Amino acid sequence: MSLKIQLSATAAKYFSSLDRNIQARIRKKLEAIAADPQAARLSKPLVGVDSRTARVGDYRIIFTIDPEVLFVADIGPRGQIYRRLQR
Repeated sequence: MSLKIQLSATAAKYFSSLDRNIQARIRKKLEAIAADPQAARLSKPLVGVDSRTARVGDYRIIFTIDPEVLFVADIGPRGQIYRRLQR
């Protein structure tokens, strides 16, 4: 069973501003996570918060997994995404 993928407004806005090739790579990663959310090779837990992170090149995806929804909280470059998380 695959989870439904839901993007926050921030994640959706950033995702739409990306190049189509990067969008396709991120979409592929999200679909793989939604198909197998517990696969350790696809993501890792973040320390100190109840979220997970996935890597796609220089970009990071911050998300949570609910029973039926993969909620993407933020997408961004590696150098900035974790700074935004600390706020």
